[in-house]
Amino acid sequence: MPSMSYSILIYAFIALISLITYGIIGSLYIMHLDLVNSVYYTVITIATVGYGDISPVTTTQKLFTVTLVLGGVGLVAYVFTLTISVVTMAVEEITSGSRYKKKMAATKNHFVLCGYGRVGKAVFRELKKRNQVGIIVEKNRKLVEKELWDDPDVLAIPGDATDERTLKDAGIERARGVIITTGDDVDNLFITLTARELHPNIWIVARASKREDIKRLYRSGADRVISPETSGGEDIYFAAIEPTIMKITMMHDVSNIKKEAEIILKYGCTLENIEYHLPEFREPLGRKIGITKIDELNRFMGSLERDSSRKKALERIYESVSGIHSHWISGPDKASLNKVAEELKKEGFLLGIDLNEDEIKEAARKYGRIVEVVIKPEIKITENHAVGDIKEESEIILKHGCILEDIEYYLPRFHEPLRRKVGLSKVEDMNKFLESLKHDSAKMESLERLYALSGGGIHSHRITGPDTKSLANVEKELKDKGYLLGVNLSKEEIKTKIKEYGRVIELLLKHDVSNLNDKRVIIRYGGRVLDSKHYLPGVRQIVTRRLYINSEEDVVNCENELKKPDAKRSVEALYKISRQIHSHTVAAPDVKAIKKIENALDKEGILLGVNLPEKEIWKIVEGENP
Repeated sequence: MPSMSYSILIYAFIALISLITYGIIGSLYIMHLDLVNSVYYTVITIATVGYGDISPVTTTQKLFTVTLVLGGVGLVAYVFTLTISVVTMAVEEITSGSRYKKKMAATKNHFVLCGYGRVGKAVFRELKKRNQVGIIVEKNRKLVEKELWDDPDVLAIPGDATDERTLKDAGIERARGVIITTGDDVDNLFITLTARELHPNIWIVARASKREDIKRLYRSGADRVISPETSGGEDIYFAAIEPTIMKITMMHDVSNIKKEAEIILKYGCTLENIEYHLPEFREPLGRKIGITKIDELNRFMGSLERDSSRKKALERIYESVSGIHSHWISGPDKASLNKVAEELKKEGFLLGIDLNEDEIKEAARKYGRIVEVVIKPEIKITENHAVGDIKEESEIILKHGCILEDIEYYLPRFHEPLRRKVGLSKVEDMNKFLESLKHDSAKMESLERLYALSGGGIHSHRITGPDTKSLANVEKELKDKGYLLGVNLSKEEIKTKIKEYGRVIELLLKHDVSNLNDKRVIIRYGGRVLDSKHYLPGVRQIVTRRLYINSEEDVVNCENELKKPDAKRSVEALYKISRQIHSHTVAAPDVKAIKKIENALDKEGILLGVNLPEKEIWKIVEGENP
């Protein structure tokens, strides 16, 4: 209620008291009454009751009574009316103020906006646009009363935000953030200090009018400081919303746009923008969206259906990035953002959260396809299969119009893979190659040996295709067949896959030259002995003997070989120098077979270790008595 009403009421009561005083004094000296009768006569005259027990006689007395009656009638009526009006306004203010305070007290997870000047208004517009709640604290009382309180949807407090009590009234303990936009940097500094003291963990964004005050505001506890010289209300809004904004990287085609956006909007979040990750550009191509309501989404989807050329252009963009793109989304709280992420992941759209450009490419390599070359789309596939599966693998690649460009084998202890150009594009060429393997046993043995050494069949191909859809079809079919381990994997990821799926191990053994039980055990469980390494202490040299023992017949051949004098002397010398310690590279059909081989050799008492690093092997060899 305006204070002016109280002032008028006070003045009216002073006038009434003055009139009564005038009546009492006049009654004493003009009517010649005593004090009690003077008070009595004055009251009944002003009230226009007039019982007639005291009557004016002289002209002077009559004139005095007339002035008292006329003054009393008007003044009493005025005071009475004004009193009722003031009381009514007071009651209305009390009840409405109570409702306002209750509404303020119920507000939580809101922003406290300190300062409603030019910048503050711009920030408040951004908050309202995104359905965020803000309580305004403004020092200018007239501005609050005449402008802000007229809008029932606006919550505002007239007061100084540097005062603890004012910030508490604005619910700072329940707020998610404080936005300080006054034009006075000193005030902003004190508000920041006060807010940080009241709520140590709250997110604070402060405005700095002078660049030299930016550091001071950061030191006083601001999480972000924005200068209006370079930023507007939207920038300050994004700084304020930073704790509840998230970057999601997605992979889907145009047909899934609506489903993706519906999930985001369902949890009260805003789809702020879209970024397309084109491989030939270092930075993504971004476009502002700002969709907060489902009808905005429906308008956009409707425009695509009405304008086929627009839809086609969008499909081309999605095709060029293999459907990989990112969105910044803001939400009411972290829980809502997490729900969005969980649902998008269930739908199979989500590649990652808050990824940088390198991580986005890495995620794309793991979960899908990314076009590394614009003119000629290609992917690198890493597989695990035997030599006998080459035909089926090649047929899948060729039938989709793709070309098998090369092959990479991953040999143990080699940093770089062994790469061979293939350039297979026709089924006829594949059939010729497979026929040559049938008629050339040495060539087949060499290929099988390469496959066995390379993680027991783990290898990679670079394949190119007419478009990314063809590559996707190849990827899907190879995955369904159980051949595919991954797409566009890094060296470290391939090493991990070899450890996880590889079927090649190195066994460190100790036994005399005549004991061939290690080879028999390996053959018994379906393994193959690829080589034998002997370690020469002192000079620290490794002598490798090529072997390819995959049957009992091969073991018998070894025994016969050792019966030859020259061969026996050479092998015995190696065993003696290496103190009977040697290792075998062994390939097996699966991990279970490898485990059985390890257990059996351990029972024989000849196993020293599995896949030991070279330093550890030398330590064991040189630690043995000669």
